Amino acid sequence: MKIKQTLLGLSIAGALLSSQMVSAHSSIVEKEIIEGQRAYLTIQVPHGCKGNPTKKISIQMPNTQDDLDDEWAFTSVQPVLSWYKIKTETDKMTEQVNAINISGITLPSAYVLKAEFRGRAPLLPHDVESQKLNFDIIQYCTDNTVSEWTVENGKAASVTVVKAPEGHDGHH
Repeated sequence: MKIKQTLLGLSIAGALLSSQMVSAHSSIVEKEIIEGQRAYLTIQVPHGCKGNPTKKISIQMPNTQDDLDDEWAFTSVQPVLSWYKIKTETDKMTEQVNAINISGITLPSAYVLKAEFRGRAPLLPHDVESQKLNFDIIQYCTDNTVSEWTVENGKAASVTVVKAPEGHDGHH
């Protein structure tokens, strides 16, 4: 059973907010990660609420059951900073993560939210040297509208997973 991860009690920290527009849509700062290795990812979520504050952001992990079976899943997800906390329905960590939800915020539209998390990069098939890993980002606005950066609309945040160096199996 997949467990939905929730980040609660998020306080707005100046170090994670920027009024400078970095991107026209949600993105991942890092461009590449190595297959099978722990990776740190920084999600940037800019304006998207048409002048209204953001009240929640959901980072959808690309972890369908088929992905998990094929080892093409971003697993062992954890927050990097201690001021936000992962809580599961069972209060136990799991390899299977559906989403990270950042809630309880009122982020002004002029700001960009940056949230850093880590996890284990998926494994690539033997004959593939690199492949994009896509994360859908859903932004919930205080006026009850939603902005979506998804695979479906061609705007998902992505990072390229690259083959582990020769002689390295990618596992630690």
